[in-house]
Amino acid sequence: MYLLRPDMKPEHEFYQEYSKVELEELIATNPYDYKHCNLEMKRHDLAYARPIHEPDVCITISGRENVGRSFPGDEVCVEIESREQSPQEGEVLKGKVTGLMNRDIDNLTFICRMMEHQNFQTTKLVTPVHNNMTRILTIQKMSGHVEIREQKNGWWVTKQFIKDSGNHEMLFVKVMKWENKKYPLGVVTGVIDDAVQLLKFQLGCKDPPSFKPQEPENAKKRKDLCDAITFTVDPSTAQDLDDAISVTKINDDTYQIGIHITDVASCIKKDSKPDEFARELGKTIYTQEKEEVTFMFSRELSEEHLSLIPGEKRKAISLLIDIDKEMSNIVSWRFALTHVMSNERLSYEDADKIIQEYRFDTTEPLQFSGVEDCVAVACHFSEVHRKFRLEGGWPLEKQPGQSCSHAMVEELMNLYNNAVAEELLSKDITRDLTPLRCHRQPDPEQLEQFQEKYSDLIPMSLYFSSMCEATESIGQGAEEVWSTLEFNSIRNIRDNDKGQVILLNIFTSIFEKMEVFAQNKDYYSLMQLLTSDEIHPTLWHMVQEFHDIQRKAVILRSCSSVDSRLGHYDLRLNAYTWASSPMRRYLDLILQRLLHTILSKNEIKQPDYTKVEIDEFCQSGTEVEEKHDAQVLMLRKIQPPSFKTVVRLAVVDQLIRDKHDFTISFPLHPMSEAIDIMYRHLKVVSQPKYNEENNSTTLVWKRRVYSFKSSQISYISKPIKNVIPVSGNMWQKLLSVTKEEDWAKIGQCLRDMKAEAKNETSSLVKDETSSTEKHLKVLTMELKLGMVVQVQIGTELKDGFKAPVVKLLNINENFEICLEHSRNPTECFSRVVCKASQPSYGSYKEYQSIWSRLCQIDTAYNALEENNSVLIEDVPIKWIGDEKGLFHITKTQKKLWSLQFDLRNCFLCIRLRHQKEANCNKGAKPSNCSEDLDLQGPLPFTWVAHGVATKSMEPKDKNKEQASGQINFEIIQSSMHVIPPKVLDRKTRFTIEVIPKKIPYLLREQAVAKLGQANELLKSVATGQLEDVICDDADQKISLYTMDKSLKLPSLNKSQQRAVEEALRKPFTVIQGPPGTGKTVVGIHIVYQFFNKNKEFLSTSSDSSCASQKQQKKPAILYCGPSNKSVDIVAEQLLKLKGVLKPLRIHCDQMEMRMYPYPGSDLKLCRKSLRDETPKEELRDITLMYLVRKPENPFSEKIKDFEKNMTEDQIDSYRKLLKEAQQHEIQKYDVILCTCSSALNPNLQVMDFRQILIDECAMATEPEAFIPLVAHNPQQIVLMGDHKQTRPIVQCAIVKKMGMQQSLFERYMKLALMLDTQYRMHEEICRFPSEEFYKGQLKTAAKRGPCCLLNKYKLRTAIVFGHVDGKEESLVVSTEQGNENSMKNAEEAKQAVRVANLLIKRSRVNPDHIAILTPYNAQVSNIREQLQNCDIENVTVCTIMKSQGSEWPYVILSTVRSCSMTDTDMNRSSQAWLCKRLGFITDENLVNVAITRAQDGLCILGNSDLLRCSDLWKKILDHYDREECVVNPASDIQVQSECEAADRDTVKSSAI
Repeated sequence: MYLLRPDMKPEHEFYQEYSKVELEELIATNPYDYKHCNLEMKRHDLAYARPIHEPDVCITISGRENVGRSFPGDEVCVEIESREQSPQEGEVLKGKVTGLMNRDIDNLTFICRMMEHQNFQTTKLVTPVHNNMTRILTIQKMSGHVEIREQKNGWWVTKQFIKDSGNHEMLFVKVMKWENKKYPLGVVTGVIDDAVQLLKFQLGCKDPPSFKPQEPENAKKRKDLCDAITFTVDPSTAQDLDDAISVTKINDDTYQIGIHITDVASCIKKDSKPDEFARELGKTIYTQEKEEVTFMFSRELSEEHLSLIPGEKRKAISLLIDIDKEMSNIVSWRFALTHVMSNERLSYEDADKIIQEYRFDTTEPLQFSGVEDCVAVACHFSEVHRKFRLEGGWPLEKQPGQSCSHAMVEELMNLYNNAVAEELLSKDITRDLTPLRCHRQPDPEQLEQFQEKYSDLIPMSLYFSSMCEATESIGQGAEEVWSTLEFNSIRNIRDNDKGQVILLNIFTSIFEKMEVFAQNKDYYSLMQLLTSDEIHPTLWHMVQEFHDIQRKAVILRSCSSVDSRLGHYDLRLNAYTWASSPMRRYLDLILQRLLHTILSKNEIKQPDYTKVEIDEFCQSGTEVEEKHDAQVLMLRKIQPPSFKTVVRLAVVDQLIRDKHDFTISFPLHPMSEAIDIMYRHLKVVSQPKYNEENNSTTLVWKRRVYSFKSSQISYISKPIKNVIPVSGNMWQKLLSVTKEEDWAKIGQCLRDMKAEAKNETSSLVKDETSSTEKHLKVLTMELKLGMVVQVQIGTELKDGFKAPVVKLLNINENFEICLEHSRNPTECFSRVVCKASQPSYGSYKEYQSIWSRLCQIDTAYNALEENNSVLIEDVPIKWIGDEKGLFHITKTQKKLWSLQFDLRNCFLCIRLRHQKEANCNKGAKPSNCSEDLDLQGPLPFTWVAHGVATKSMEPKDKNKEQASGQINFEIIQSSMHVIPPKVLDRKTRFTIEVIPKKIPYLLREQAVAKLGQANELLKSVATGQLEDVICDDADQKISLYTMDKSLKLPSLNKSQQRAVEEALRKPFTVIQGPPGTGKTVVGIHIVYQFFNKNKEFLSTSSDSSCASQKQQKKPAILYCGPSNKSVDIVAEQLLKLKGVLKPLRIHCDQMEMRMYPYPGSDLKLCRKSLRDETPKEELRDITLMYLVRKPENPFSEKIKDFEKNMTEDQIDSYRKLLKEAQQHEIQKYDVILCTCSSALNPNLQVMDFRQILIDECAMATEPEAFIPLVAHNPQQIVLMGDHKQTRPIVQCAIVKKMGMQQSLFERYMKLALMLDTQYRMHEEICRFPSEEFYKGQLKTAAKRGPCCLLNKYKLRTAIVFGHVDGKEESLVVSTEQGNENSMKNAEEAKQAVRVANLLIKRSRVNPDHIAILTPYNAQVSNIREQLQNCDIENVTVCTIMKSQGSEWPYVILSTVRSCSMTDTDMNRSSQAWLCKRLGFITDENLVNVAITRAQDGLCILGNSDLLRCSDLWKKILDHYDREECVVNPASDIQVQSECEAADRDTVKSSAI
């Protein structure tokens, strides 16, 4: 029981070795090595410590063991462990935390999420949202609930239990103690309900103090403007109204606009409590919905004194601008202290309606009769002033789709802030005290490179043309441009120096809005669309790159530096500051106080601030902005928009060579973050090809596509028309005539653009039918920067947080990729809830319950690996409720479409395209969409549901299903928040993507399902209750059949002899065979003994007259393995017994189809089978696929006749004939050899397999091992393997964690007999694996000759390690070359080939005595290519996985992984980094296999700096160091030449 007291002392709760007094003494007595520091945590295992008295010094603390039990913000004692000199950084200090000096106990509450997939227990881990804090162990008593605790009477007691909704709620977690354990212990104190609560906690926000201002006796005299027509324009949800606008007619020639900012400075005195609170907060914080989270001033102060509420008299600092009526030029301006009264509060929407309704003709006189007229006048003035300020250009920083009212307020506030800066700079008292917002122009060199790179596109942008002065055409009059284009076809215009037509892609929705604005003669709105470069796909990337080279605006005190005189580059202003939001930003309040200084009538008035204070505020103002921006960004990441599924148009924003993904951004949705799309989730058939010249990536899909409407292959080419291509010249023409406001030519120009777009036929998506594979449709997409793609977006949990993700990518109108099931197949196709495997089970039904669920999840996870899905269009579905349904596929369709898989064992992705929400009528916004969707408009979505085909339980129903082709299914998952009515309409036709279950995984499911039909031995093995079946009578003597000496099999040592006896005596035996211990030899001896035992049984049973049907079958032995390689090794050895018994090697159907293809068989081949080696020629005489085609088989001639010229109509007859031939052949043999999966071949039912041996059983998952056992119910079982070598490959993390990676062999290791003597390796090679993996019990009996490898002193050695500082590269998607993330390292491959060449050329080693091993298929391909380039043949190159069971005199191991030394030093202790950087080369089982294949010499190549980060590899390298066998660099590795060896032998003989 945990007793948690909040008042316990930190020294007790947070255990440490030294007391605070001892730490202080260390620092005082040894200040050079020990420092009192503030700790800045970057990760839970990486921190930077800054000594309190030396803030410029930084000490790096890396590794969990060095950071210790530290929290962010701790004061700690740090011991400096190393000081290194760096040319770039100077002295680099590294250290470790020795102990805690001070900690804010009240600051130990963290925001966390509950971790996924935790079994119920009394404590559960939570993950802090910031990665600078370790996970926390929390107390949770009730399964499925979150326990909330509160403090009572000095204890943390349970307050309530809240049901865990599964949405991974964010929690407040208070850390209570961290004793000498891995994780601190904490309690959940609350659940975070909303974003405001979260952000307030993050910022440490409190409510502002209440305050009632009092009017001072010497109050300044103010000008009364309460009679002026005044209005405010703010968001409808705004609570602080700090600016207002007034418009007043002065005379017939002049009018006045007043910009009024509430006078906060007159109410809030410097250094008062409200001022201190506001200064500490820095600014009012908003959520992305523009709602205030926390305020600088109390609500009472705002509502009663500051906010410019209609009808309330308020103090203000006003900018009064006199304006010429005719030209709208500023005549004069001045600041004044005023009293104002707002007449009306307008929202932006209200103001926009007024502007549209009251927009006036410039030839008509201005009106000032009411608020509406004044709003229109203010808007007109703002537009004129903007043009004047920007000299005809348009700003880059405006928001696309910004309304007229937004633009009006923004322009007037810019004018106010500019005037404040100019006014303060003009007065001596404030000239060097004014905080200025300064923005430097881009670096000239970068700007020049930018202009050169985008010289073709810059003329298409008014902003960049004005900035770069890159084109003269936009400056031409409309008539001139018109005349040059009037008689020319756009296609014939060559727009750049390469003679290529410049085409701009314009979003169709934007173009349609342009047409509407042109028709309504809405100049502002049309010009805004034309000049918003960021909403045009072709210009998007140029705009983003310009943002990158632009410098950030900074806040500087006037006259403090050269930069403070720069002005604001982007706003085109000589001086600019922030003064228009004093209720929301503290810096604006400082500016108001400075304004009061110069507006005071008191001549001796002194400013409230010194230069030092202003400098501090400038610095803190910048920091406040960065801090708050970061917090809001964090909030957006962990609290994404509340939409569920939306369709959006995106542009390709980033394409990088060799990267595993590309990035899309959303120009029409500026609040949306960019999203990465992994290539592997697109299920392309080949590696994406990057074109350097075009900066594009080509993606290729191959799909089988059929339709109920057509008997032919369905064609899927119908491009999505979301953009309109416009020629560069036509675009420039439109810009020009729009500037001239020539509406007739604007309309004509838009019509010409539309007409030209209809003739544009080029497409970046192409499709064709494969010429060699008639069933396959090939689609090619060329991804280019700025290319528009249509995506369907939803949210998924990512790192514990909901994040926007692409769920569907539309390639064209009739073809889309469902990324949802590519990314999360287990969630889409299986019920994820499952129990972990157990050492034993109460019954076989309990075993089935647990393992059937695990197998289903594993099957779902691996179903997409083969990328062999079939698309069937126009499928009618009959729905049975909302979650079940059925459809039919006739035998004719199956045959025509070559659907040679069981449709009742498939996963289904059911889609219905072109759906609209019920409320998405014309002019309406979708309910699930955010406000800024008006730029895009509603787009149809695709309804998606994921399911699995099901079978009827009743036999009659099964027969009916099979006869009618009925496919039943159940919906497992759908993330769609609505079901369109059309889904349930009987006339609706769906697209179904059929994903066949992979046969090996399906067989595992079937093996578990059929366990109930198995014999008692198998049920006992499954449940772990073998005591009643196995009688362990060690005294029972067994006599072995005498082995014929002429067979020349090696004699058995004691451990081997005992293993054979046990196998013969017991019904269930487990034999562990470490590397080189003769496990295969033992297996052959066991087979021989079983064979003789079966002969006796056969002779006995033949004499019995009451023999059962099963006993009449021929008794035989089944020898299985998880891979073809493991089976072939045994088969080669069994050839030695060919004269005594008959072995038969059987391959799976996939292999036979490769060797003897027939029409359509290529459609059944899986990718893995294409990587497998073909059947060994040495085993041809015992291989079934060859034997059935030999004359001795009575069916051979008919088989050959079929294969000469087979048609699709003959396939069924051919396969039936093949089955008869195989069954006839199988009955001739005594031992059948096949993989575990192939053991379920129905042809094997003609035999009675009384004994089953499974070799390399430790490599097979438990369900895989049960396939042959359940299929044949043996009487004796022998499991052989080594759990210290390769374990089962399990990709799915869920089932891996639940026990799938533990083999049946490993579960029964307590029964295992170990073979203890190895005959393969040189003693030097064996020494390390024996000590590390076998507790020193592995003895060496091998007698090897002298080795040809040389150590670093050029002495003979059996082991050598060569350091290679190479560069790793990875595949992007899974193909025949290797899986996605498969790595290669060209430098390591080069060194491996060099060493192999040295052994062949200098040491005269036969090439077939050399093997180069590597963990990755991509490196295998790389090495083979380099060997071919060097004309080296017969050297074996394979993965470590495939090498198990093999041996070679010399092995060269390429570890592949590499990274920079800096990266290694920074991250060596991070487990996540180690997993990413080293991958499975750190797997001790794989390493054991790799280093135990060699007989005479082992050469390992790798990056020693990186490998030493792994504990295992550090041990290996330390061992090699002690033996003087590490060579750095690997290029110095040498071998003993044949001549040198002979000379030394001669000298040695002479000496003797």
